[in-house]
Amino acid sequence: MSVQLPNIDITFKQLASSFVERSERGNVLLILNDDTDKTFNTRDYSIITDVTADVEKYMPSNLQYIKDTMVGLPNKVTVIRIDTTATLADALAVASGYSTGWIGIAEGTPEEQGELSTWIKQQRILKKTIKGVVYNPSEAPDSEAVVNLGTDKVIFSDGRGQQTGDKFISSLLGFLAGCNVVKGSTWLEMTNLTSVTAMSDADINTALQAGKFMLKNDEGKVRIGAGINSLTTLETDKTEDFKYIEIIETQDLILDDIRKTYKNEFIGKYRNKTDNQMLFISSVNVYFKNLANSDSEILDSNYDNTSYIDTVAQKDAWIAINPDAKDWNEAKVKSMAYKRQLFLAGNIKILQSMTDLSFNIKMA
Repeated sequence: MSVQLPNIDITFKQLASSFVERSERGNVLLILNDDTDKTFNTRDYSIITDVTADVEKYMPSNLQYIKDTMVGLPNKVTVIRIDTTATLADALAVASGYSTGWIGIAEGTPEEQGELSTWIKQQRILKKTIKGVVYNPSEAPDSEAVVNLGTDKVIFSDGRGQQTGDKFISSLLGFLAGCNVVKGSTWLEMTNLTSVTAMSDADINTALQAGKFMLKNDEGKVRIGAGINSLTTLETDKTEDFKYIEIIETQDLILDDIRKTYKNEFIGKYRNKTDNQMLFISSVNVYFKNLANSDSEILDSNYDNTSYIDTVAQKDAWIAINPDAKDWNEAKVKSMAYKRQLFLAGNIKILQSMTDLSFNIKMA
């Protein structure tokens, strides 16, 4: 009987079929300073009635922040409660136990917003798909994982009136967690606002170029001007596309799926040889194909979305311990699995939402 990876194939098929649904049910990590009830550090909420049932656990302003996150219909809101005398580092120590989600501080100083931004970047280095929203941080985040809210005044529709932009962080966390990879967040209506600081399109565009996330008044509604993060410094492996939240959301979910499936279905179960590597690669490529079908439309079906053995990285690893490997051709390198490590790479094209329109009409 030939060696097969049935569990991986089935798992990837299930993940591909549920991709869009899972993308619109993201989680929020909301940091609150509150001494009302010190009997807990974290608490999860999935529906608004659970929030209102806990009215005695929070001060009124914090209870409102939790309600605000629910407006965007995230999958779950996890409140990280710390004492009013505690530091942000205390909250981040708790948050370090989570591997994914949208994180933010309900009320934070510029220094704390900057500290949160730095922490998010550190989590990304650890391969966690944490993203977050900050307001007026001590320094520009310049990160594909950090949204830097630049709108300085918002007016809520529930009677709170005009508030500074940081009071909208909890709401924005919920909206972004509730978006999906098909519709994206550009031009999404902020349903709990009546208006924001009026700015010209030129000024908004200038702010967007600086990596700021801007809200815009539009015929009596408030919308997201462009669903971008704070990335401004582009590199070879971080192109213009990396500025868009929907691209990062899709990329994160794909990477999470591949990592988790590999960890749960593959590690320690198969010997590291080329045949077994190709079986895993084949399963990943089927997953990519399913993400490109007409039901998903996550990847471009006209593009060759594929994974493969990274022969350059594998050859470099061999050369480090065997200088003769520098003379190996690609076929030889591919056939020589390196110890316990898989060197894989891939090329994909993520589809983006329609936003910009250029329509020239010629009259007869």
